[in-house]
Amino acid sequence: MIRVAAGALGLAGCSSTDAPPTTTASPTRTRTPTPSASLPTRDFLETGEATAVVKELVAASGTINAIKVELSATDASMSVVSGMTATTWAWRNGKVVIVDSDTQFIGQAIFDPRDYNVTDLAGMFSTAATISKSSSGQQLQIVEYADRAVYMTVTTNPESLTVFFHKDGRLVSQVDLTTLRGLQEAYDDVVGSKKLINTLGILANQGGMYVDVAVLDTIVRTVRQPRLPARTSTRRETTTLQPFDPALVKPAIIDSSLEKICAGLGVDGPQPGWTLTVNAKDGTPQPRMYFTVNGAQRVMTLEGVDVTPH
Repeated sequence: MIRVAAGALGLAGCSSTDAPPTTTASPTRTRTPTPSASLPTRDFLETGEATAVVKELVAASGTINAIKVELSATDASMSVVSGMTATTWAWRNGKVVIVDSDTQFIGQAIFDPRDYNVTDLAGMFSTAATISKSSSGQQLQIVEYADRAVYMTVTTNPESLTVFFHKDGRLVSQVDLTTLRGLQEAYDDVVGSKKLINTLGILANQGGMYVDVAVLDTIVRTVRQPRLPARTSTRRETTTLQPFDPALVKPAIIDSSLEKICAGLGVDGPQPGWTLTVNAKDGTPQPRMYFTVNGAQRVMTLEGVDVTPH
């Protein structure tokens, strides 16, 4: 919705002085009012306004090849690529125009900005403020996070904790790998559509859940850390571990096995630093779960049966 901020008119008051009858009274002096310039403003926190301006930016630029979108309560811009050149379009004073920008194209992921749900920008800002404990200078960006994966992020000025959102507007929530809910979310993020993996595990100090996939002479690792979206890295390495279907691994069984181990140790829950590795390193027909919890090592089948050697 476009609003116009009207300038106020200033009027000077009249004055007169009593004089002898033979003297003519001074004429009234009036200051001519000077209206201020009218500047259109727009509130992108209103439902649907952020979506509307994104479509306007696309229409003006004539392309959907975006590498960056920035939205605040009153400003909107989009950087697009043609060839190897980046151009930034922005909503300024009631229209979309080309503006100067430091954004350059250096091979980052290109995306269609219309695919990202910013309809409830106010709700995303509110959620981010609760998590980051700040609402100062909030700005939403749509940009590559890592490994060609594009996410929406909300940042503040001064800078606080960056909060991530999925393409559909859902929060990338912090996962607690000692809970079934956290295990399931991390599992879904790292496994995705993979049909075969070589290892699934949980890093020490709750550093996240990961899966490793062998591709020729490299290992492709996907990690979901507690506060961050999943990301992928590769390293030069070969493996003799046999691949298996990740659907064999059930987060609910991991959760119940962890509870069983803690109960056997007489503790309420695992101390930081607990780990899990799921693979077929012992040459078993099916992978097994190898836990290290509070210094104790346990081996469990995928059905949660304790088969620790004694």
